[in-house]
Amino acid sequence: MRKLLFLLVIMMAVGGVLGLLMRQDSGYVLIAYNGITLETSLWVLGVVLIITLFVMSWIKRILFITLRPSNSLAKITGNLAQKRASKNTIRGMLELVGGNWNKAEKLLTNSADNVAYPLINYISAAYAASEQDEYERSKALLRSAHKATPEADFAIGFAQSQIQMRQGHYEGALASLLRLQKLKPKHKQTLKMLVAVYTQLKDWDALLTLTPTLKKDGIYDDDNMLDLERNAFLALLDKIKFRNKLGQNSKELVTEVENLWNKLDTLSQDDSMRQLYAQTLIHFGDKNKAEHFIRTSLNQKWSERLIYEYGNLQASNTTKKLLANCEAWLKKEPSSANLYLVCGRLSQSLMLWGKARDYYEQALSLDVHSEALAELSRLLKAMGDTKTSQDIMMIRLNHASNSLKELPLP
Repeated sequence: MRKLLFLLVIMMAVGGVLGLLMRQDSGYVLIAYNGITLETSLWVLGVVLIITLFVMSWIKRILFITLRPSNSLAKITGNLAQKRASKNTIRGMLELVGGNWNKAEKLLTNSADNVAYPLINYISAAYAASEQDEYERSKALLRSAHKATPEADFAIGFAQSQIQMRQGHYEGALASLLRLQKLKPKHKQTLKMLVAVYTQLKDWDALLTLTPTLKKDGIYDDDNMLDLERNAFLALLDKIKFRNKLGQNSKELVTEVENLWNKLDTLSQDDSMRQLYAQTLIHFGDKNKAEHFIRTSLNQKWSERLIYEYGNLQASNTTKKLLANCEAWLKKEPSSANLYLVCGRLSQSLMLWGKARDYYEQALSLDVHSEALAELSRLLKAMGDTKTSQDIMMIRLNHASNSLKELPLP
């Protein structure tokens, strides 16, 4: 405000001085050229010159704009178009997030040519088209994205693989993802998508090749890795068992199962999978490997399921050794009903009747629902203690009746 007042004061002062000068002496100017004369006062000539200079400066600007449109008029209109395209891009992204696919696609596509980074517009529009099941249009938009920004090959390929997975085109998605993996081998999201595609295609062998990378780079946590390896192991184990039914050599299959188990080291954390592996080795007839696996596993981490399977390894030449191992474990696991049950069965196999009876009774003292109840009843009956055997069977029947529904009886 002060500057404006100061400027007005100066203008008024200058105007006053000029007015006085013009009043005192207006001056006289005569211009003659080729028989033409022009007479005027000095002050009028000055005003005409100032106006002429002002008009010429504007003519110069207009000519400049007309002759160099790229630096002037086109620049002005171009800026307006870019601003409008930027606004439409923002609107399009908001519509995309809001699920208005059709409107989002139109806004993003129409404004793509007038924004600094058309790649974003084309890829987002491709997503919007795929959400409308317009897959051909989606492909065309991705081609436009590649044409606009050829160096963004990874981003475009990533978007393409996501759209292909949404369409259920897993073979095409696999090809896209493998190409992306070559460009960026440790890209976490690409690896996760590869896992999803391999799972859908049931390509478990290919999935297993990824597990070392998934563990090393921490792509999945322990729980997710366990689920992944469990699914792969169960699927491949079914194939191996099917080949066993077709008559393939059991020894070859045992080696294959071993190699598979050693690849999936996360499975050793799961009790049910350890039991399944032991059962598989027993099923294929390799009880020595099964015994070694169960014994080693139990020494590392106790398992009620595994000790139960240990009782299924009975053989005349190894029963004493198995019983000795179990009796050694009793010192560490005195509260394991399954361990006493296995000790009882192994003792019975060695015809140590009294010892077997003691172990069965100890198992029942820890768990009244233990299979030791039936084993003890059968053993006592064979030993001639029919009454006690019948009493035990009545206990078993009473336990079973507790789970029955209450119904009227005669």
